[in-house]
Amino acid sequence: MRRVLRDIEESSAGRRFGALGLALALLITWITLASFVNPPPQIGGTEIRYVVNPASVDKCLKVWKFGSNIICKTQQRYVPSLGAKAWKPMTAFTPIVQYGPEPESPSINFKLHGRGSFTGSGVVVAVVDTGIDYTHPAFENAILEIWTVLYVSAESGEFLHWIVGVNGTIEDLLTLDQAIKDRYGEYAFADECGHGTHVAGIIAGRQVGDFVGFAPSAKLFIVKAFWKNGTAGTDMVLDALQIVYDNADRLGIKVVNLSWGALLNSDGSDPISVAAASLAEKGILVFAAAGNEGNLPFKILSPAVHEDVIALGAADPYTGKIAPFSSWGTTVDLRMKPDFVAAGVSILSARSSFSNLAPWEKDERLTYASGTSMSTAVASGIATQFVEYWMKTKSKESLRDAFMDFEKNVAKRYNPYYKDFISGLGIVIPP
Repeated sequence: MRRVLRDIEESSAGRRFGALGLALALLITWITLASFVNPPPQIGGTEIRYVVNPASVDKCLKVWKFGSNIICKTQQRYVPSLGAKAWKPMTAFTPIVQYGPEPESPSINFKLHGRGSFTGSGVVVAVVDTGIDYTHPAFENAILEIWTVLYVSAESGEFLHWIVGVNGTIEDLLTLDQAIKDRYGEYAFADECGHGTHVAGIIAGRQVGDFVGFAPSAKLFIVKAFWKNGTAGTDMVLDALQIVYDNADRLGIKVVNLSWGALLNSDGSDPISVAAASLAEKGILVFAAAGNEGNLPFKILSPAVHEDVIALGAADPYTGKIAPFSSWGTTVDLRMKPDFVAAGVSILSARSSFSNLAPWEKDERLTYASGTSMSTAVASGIATQFVEYWMKTKSKESLRDAFMDFEKNVAKRYNPYYKDFISGLGIVIPP
């Protein structure tokens, strides 16, 4: 094995205005609004840039292919084709906050939604996150495959992956993973952050004490795409989405959970959003965190900002109100986001034994956390139930259309009149 070294380059999304007075600042803001909606191409220079659908891939350092969409990484003095944009490297992060009371019972997870009539039987869910505690009892017989973009095989050059029952047992996987950790300093598959384990547990966790996930019969396809500090660079995220895209048809993946994002002031044309939306073009339900940027407009993260990606804000199951940290829309091109909200305050789920997250006082196998990461996972779990329902009804309607039509009719609305930029269409409800 050999370590894949990556440079995570953070870029500032902020802009400064000179001290010319409020009126001048407002005038500049109005004049330059179009540049926020459609950032101009970065022409010239030798810094790394990412271009969606370039005229040629000849000067690309690396290429990702998502059906008809091509993403090019370049370091040349490169002029994109007309209409193409060049994006700087970004840092994706897993938005999680410790906010809210310690829950009395796992039933709080279901207070806003109900438990539903289905369990996700026969449905495969992809979770791109910080890895998973594959030794946790909540994931017994739940994991199909685990992939990582942190390491590649020295022999094949492929990203390391483990197919449970083919490459060996979970115990065999732990032995390999520990050897990698001892040699290189970070596990290939295990979740040292704790975020991915918590998210996966909300979606498809098996019964552990009084806890159970929303779709406990579903199977999981796990891709570790983040370092243990919960951050990832552009290449890492694109590699992870490429893995899901390339394996979606083989495994029949129907739901993808992306409980993370990057604040790019994007209209959905950035590489991460385009890659995620390409999964939706396959007929997959793709859910992404709106973000924890609080009560300010235009703060929806990428890829949640894309119109084909379902963006989730967070609601507080204790008060019934929108969580104060939940990001507001609209998008910079004035589309209504988020699409829905779900429970995202003090949600109980599986605690990774590889992490330093504090255990729940009533069961050390569990922990609680808050954020749109959690609400996104709740929505993915509910959607997984819906997929089972959709398959059993043999509906001729596409999965996405069927899900959206269903939720438009049953979602609990905060705004009874129209979709808004705080709560979207309301609280998602299981079938």
